Amino acid sequence: MKCIPTIPCTTIDKFRFLLVPLFYVFSIFCSIWHFLYEVKSVDNILDLSINTNFLVGGVQVLWTNAVVNIGLKQNHLKVRRYFENIVESSEEFISKAREEHLSKNLQIANTVARFFYIFFMVNCHMFPIFGLVQTNYVSPNFYRFPGIPPTSVFFYPVNIIGQFLIYFIAVSLYIIMDCLFFIYMFYFRGEIQSITAVVKLLSQKENVTVNCDQILRSIYRAHRDLLNEFNSFSRVLWHFYCHKLLSVILLTCSSFFAYSKTTSLVTGLVMQMLMISLLFLLCMPGQLLDNCSDNLQETLYESLWYEMQPKDQRKFLILYKASQRSIKAETMGIEKMSFSTLVQGMKTAISYAAFIYAVLLS
Repeated sequence: MKCIPTIPCTTIDKFRFLLVPLFYVFSIFCSIWHFLYEVKSVDNILDLSINTNFLVGGVQVLWTNAVVNIGLKQNHLKVRRYFENIVESSEEFISKAREEHLSKNLQIANTVARFFYIFFMVNCHMFPIFGLVQTNYVSPNFYRFPGIPPTSVFFYPVNIIGQFLIYFIAVSLYIIMDCLFFIYMFYFRGEIQSITAVVKLLSQKENVTVNCDQILRSIYRAHRDLLNEFNSFSRVLWHFYCHKLLSVILLTCSSFFAYSKTTSLVTGLVMQMLMISLLFLLCMPGQLLDNCSDNLQETLYESLWYEMQPKDQRKFLILYKASQRSIKAETMGIEKMSFSTLVQGMKTAISYAAFIYAVLLS
């Protein structure tokens, strides 16, 4: 929580990490209060969809934050130290490849994450505005803060300003974690591409003759560290993708359901577009990692291994065997993140939306 400034009082400063969880607990409480005591019917689909999204997204952020930043904190910090080490590495052969491929991948990741964050924040502003108009300029999020009567002088400013702040802070924090893990995956992609670039040196006869032993050792150390760190980080990824994928499917289901009943075509399309883009952001890095792992295996196979000395060929066989262990991001232990997961997630969301539509509004 370095983004939250320190507080002079040491005792209070220790509880800074509770600010985000308490914020989401309050947001969830407001949505639950709204469903229990303020919603009289399900006719207002936009109200139902937005507060359902608040509820699902808030629970997901709380659970993911507890698992990633508390339960698996050491795994999380360990992989960040690994990223720092490979960036600062000066090891022969691979350091130059890292300088090229890591910088290129991080530039792509930062550009895509920044674009997605801005795109999401700009397009999602219409929903609280619609809520404000539909509630006669009282409640951007459709609910009213408990305990403030309509006759109070604070009723309008607290509900309007407070709900706008809650909406944009909640959405921003939800997206930031997605962007962070998106960048993490591009660190791993850059490292795989760096190793592949060094493997390509074995396709040059002069390197096979003169520098074969040093190149094989450099590849082996980098690939061994990559496998170890990714296996350690996979526990964090497993929980992150599991919770995030379930919540995004539910959010996408909600958006399809809202689109089927909303009177505004633009609102429904924007809601679907945001949810599908979020699902795409989760699945794309996994597909790219899988492609890079396959490319590494193909590059090893196409090297001049038959020109090596017998002792180097034995090292090469060990390395080639290790390369069969693919670097892939999995969720729920049964599915790797890929474009296939994207399609399956959309199909599942549409099926759930059709079921809800049939049960509630048929």
